[in-house]
Amino acid sequence: MVRSSRFVKLLAIFMVFGFLVASLSSCSTVATGIEHAHLEVQAKMSNTIFLNPVRPDQKTIFVEFRNTSQVPMPDLKQMIIARLKQKGYKVIEDPYKAEFWLQGNVLYMGKESKHMTLAGMLAGGYGGALTGLAIGSGYGKVGAVGAGSLIGSAVGALAGAAIHVDTYIGVVDIQIKQRINGTIQKQVNSNMQNGIGTKVKTNYKTTTQYQAFRTRIGVEATQTNMNLKKAVPIIEDKLAREISGLF
Repeated sequence: MVRSSRFVKLLAIFMVFGFLVASLSSCSTVATGIEHAHLEVQAKMSNTIFLNPVRPDQKTIFVEFRNTSQVPMPDLKQMIIARLKQKGYKVIEDPYKAEFWLQGNVLYMGKESKHMTLAGMLAGGYGGALTGLAIGSGYGKVGAVGAGSLIGSAVGALAGAAIHVDTYIGVVDIQIKQRINGTIQKQVNSNMQNGIGTKVKTNYKTTTQYQAFRTRIGVEATQTNMNLKKAVPIIEDKLAREISGLF
């Protein structure tokens, strides 16, 4: 009977402890949810671009965008074009009659995680690997827990399922070319594998009248209980503002 009484007391203590943990977890989740109730949007760029100013009659631009992410962003190109037109630019179809080329590729559109962060994606810069891994991030450690903490975690998980803060990220590689007075010479070297045991080396020189500028732009949007459908147009709008702002 003595052992049974002690077990009941210990179980009661664990249950009280679990309740306290769950309460604190729930309060923390609610507080975090309230803190991020209002939409937060920010943009970052891997490299700054400075374009040479041009006369009003030289504000002609060729625009080309692709999307290699898994999420459609159907309005991004038109949003950018609309903002460029507001700045006095004329969009034309023939690239070699344009003063500027604006080319972009949507690399990623999706939810942020500890292994897929905006800082990590921007670290490689234009054309860099899209690992998204933030420096110093890890998987964490799992330690031993008692019955009370297990109960608290379970209840806290239910609270977290109802109120959660979501962050979505959109990342685009941007290349801008501007016509210059003169020509630029390029030396192109390639070393390609052609089947098994054969390599093809190519070396040639080329000239162009366009100076290229490259950068990577990322936008993240954070809000309580936000989903992908809501995040896409928000990120599209911010990306359009940032990209058109380069001109």
